[in-house]
Amino acid sequence: MKLSLLTPTFNSVGTIERTLRSVLAQHWRPLEIVVYDEASRDGTREIVDRLLSEARETGIETRFLTAETNSGPVRAWRVPLHAATGDWCSFVWADDVLEPGFSEAMADGAIRARSAGRKLVFSGSVIEDAHGVIDKYAPDAGILSPVEFSFGLYCRRYSVSQINGVYEATEARRVFDRHIEIDNPLGYDFSCFPYGNDVGFLSELADAGSGVEILGEKLVRLVASSKSMTKDALSNRLWQFRWQYTWNLFRVWSWWADRGVPGARRLKELARRRLDLCEAILARPSYRASPESLLRSAGAVVDFLVWDWDRTRMPLDTYRRRIVKRLLPR
Repeated sequence: MKLSLLTPTFNSVGTIERTLRSVLAQHWRPLEIVVYDEASRDGTREIVDRLLSEARETGIETRFLTAETNSGPVRAWRVPLHAATGDWCSFVWADDVLEPGFSEAMADGAIRARSAGRKLVFSGSVIEDAHGVIDKYAPDAGILSPVEFSFGLYCRRYSVSQINGVYEATEARRVFDRHIEIDNPLGYDFSCFPYGNDVGFLSELADAGSGVEILGEKLVRLVASSKSMTKDALSNRLWQFRWQYTWNLFRVWSWWADRGVPGARRLKELARRRLDLCEAILARPSYRASPESLLRSAGAVVDFLVWDWDRTRMPLDTYRRRIVKRLLPR
């Protein structure tokens, strides 16, 4: 089984060498590395050229694609996804780092997933910032249902980054295009500010394969670099960030509810409550408080107290029992 690791870059000179060295140190074969650069003018391309040249004797296939115009982050991500020749693939953002065993553990998981018809394997991760390394996410391992996994993204049990997953390439291409332009009532541009594209993409992949294997190993280091889009969002657009993530889950869970997926209707209600809370805090001109919206906002605070991983550190067995009790129809 061939694995493709996909790295989009744009003016990434401060981080790309560390990222690519972690990619090129992977041991799985056959392995393909596809780097796609749009309009960098800071020396990024020279670093990529040098590192890929050094890798020629390692048995890794390398490809370096470039463009002179900047199409925005999400459309740029699409290019290497459609150029990849691997059976399974993963995005590796230009400031994050793979642990040495990433490719072998994830490819082994993909082989198991392929035999079971699943389309997604997901790993654990840590966060690295200026103060050190934070072990932030649940150490769960096992096969999760689409509802268990997608709701785990919602309540911060699992990282919302696509780098944590490997995905069956054909299904990933099909699903990805549903999460570029995302119509929404607040008019946010998801293709320019990609907050939430990933949770919908990952949730749909879990659903397409009727579940996801999640590995307890922490195989990814999410680096809060100065150019990290997530760091910028948390610093400057926190409640827009939260609203966009919630909206795309609301959108996917609405599709699931229309299909009769067990638990989806209640997930949709949870998301609607959080959207009301975000809109109240954002205080957009179009927002009009009503008793119903204020009640839903209060409900979102209760949801946080019950479910949020950072607050509860709920063991996986407890998490699953609560989903059965509170979300699934009886």
